[in-house]
Amino acid sequence: MDNANTMSAEVDAAVIEELHEALESGELVLFVGGGISAAVGLPTWRQLVDLLVERVREQVGDEVVVAEVASLARSQRYSEALAAAELALGAAEFNAFVEGALDDEGLDPPRIAIAIAALRDKLRAVLTTNLNHLLERAFAFEWETMSRVTDEVAWRRRFILKLHGTLKEPASWVFARERFLASIAAPDVRRSLTAVLSKCPVLLIGFGRADSNFDEMLSDIHALSGSSPPPRFLLVPSASLTPYRRTMLVGMGFRLIPYDTPDGSHDRALAILERMSAPRTRATASRASRSIVPPPIPDLELPPSSSPLGFPSYDLPSDLAAYDDTVTMPGAIEAPRRERASEPPASPIEVFFSYSESNRELRDKLETHLAILKHKGVIRGWHDGEIGAGEERDRAIAEHLEAAKIILLLISADFLASDFCYDVEVRKAIERHERREARVIPVILDACDWEGAPFGRLTSLPKGGRPVTSWVNQSEAFTDIAKGIREQVEQLSQNPS
Repeated sequence: MDNANTMSAEVDAAVIEELHEALESGELVLFVGGGISAAVGLPTWRQLVDLLVERVREQVGDEVVVAEVASLARSQRYSEALAAAELALGAAEFNAFVEGALDDEGLDPPRIAIAIAALRDKLRAVLTTNLNHLLERAFAFEWETMSRVTDEVAWRRRFILKLHGTLKEPASWVFARERFLASIAAPDVRRSLTAVLSKCPVLLIGFGRADSNFDEMLSDIHALSGSSPPPRFLLVPSASLTPYRRTMLVGMGFRLIPYDTPDGSHDRALAILERMSAPRTRATASRASRSIVPPPIPDLELPPSSSPLGFPSYDLPSDLAAYDDTVTMPGAIEAPRRERASEPPASPIEVFFSYSESNRELRDKLETHLAILKHKGVIRGWHDGEIGAGEERDRAIAEHLEAAKIILLLISADFLASDFCYDVEVRKAIERHERREARVIPVILDACDWEGAPFGRLTSLPKGGRPVTSWVNQSEAFTDIAKGIREQVEQLSQNPS
């Protein structure tokens, strides 16, 4: 028996050490559950549903309706119980009741939220199912808060993404799994969430069996993480790990970090987090170890005959086209810091996208493939989707068309048929190109008769003018385009005038 305990302790220690390596990589994503709210006395999902059962009894009085909500609660089908309670009470009454029950105003963030915030310099992002603002306050509002999944999650850092919405905006609430799946149904949004979960180590904390549809959520994470994801750690009370549940979680690829709750508290989970934020010893930090994160894109160094931007001559795999390269690989922490490339220009080169609205999805894909240049502060993309409320559209377009150093004409039959694109944007772009004020690059999205247009004499992308939509693998086409744009950026950086 002692030997079994020793083996278990060794396994747990190895998993915690692997978690430390994930944290040091700078790519770790925290997934935070309702335990953060429960730590300050706010109701868990189960308790919230119980409160709603009583509210339905008081306000509606129909025992059939009450029994339905209560039955769903007893079956731990909490998202369905919430939906049934909303139907019974009406949206206005339901929203007001939930907002009042979960309001954290006047409550100090719990120690576990503070411990999570203490890790923020090494975390990539935090995902949470909490509606309240305890985490934001623990982070001193230093990180941006997002109340819905967008395509930005693939490249952004230092943000808190609230998957169930945020408390003061009932329209953002996503309780039912079906609503969550609907919220990530858009292809670009789903791809972005998949990109994070398939490339970044994830630590789940603050979840228990009482969390709404927790097992289904784990299945969703498993499905979105791809076939060979980085480690996914689950900090979980030992008492919740029945033999079958442990087998199921391990089979889904989760590395378990169980902790005891002898007095009903979760102080041992807190201790694990606090140890993670403590400085590591030199011997531990420099220990050679197997990498647990995807290989980073090489640092931008100055090879012997490079441009001032220092772009190395390597082919970026299409599936890593939007991957950030700020990873510090485990085992290399004590290595001498390599000489970095010259800093990107103080003012990034503005890239203007001229396109037809019917080609917006292809424009978005191209923008994703330019993410590396954006992350480095080398370029700043602009298109009319950036125009804010109250701005005059024509003026904004004219100003950015005049300021851009690179103008991309996204060519299709719809683009050629657009009076504004062809008569206004193309004309202005060609004028600036001829005055050597900007570089105009036709990007051929779809087959059309474009060679006779004013830009027909310019070198187009992809190379050879082969339309993007004719490629079997469009990622290869966009990678070719991204490389061509990168070459133009390097030339502009060498000769900015």
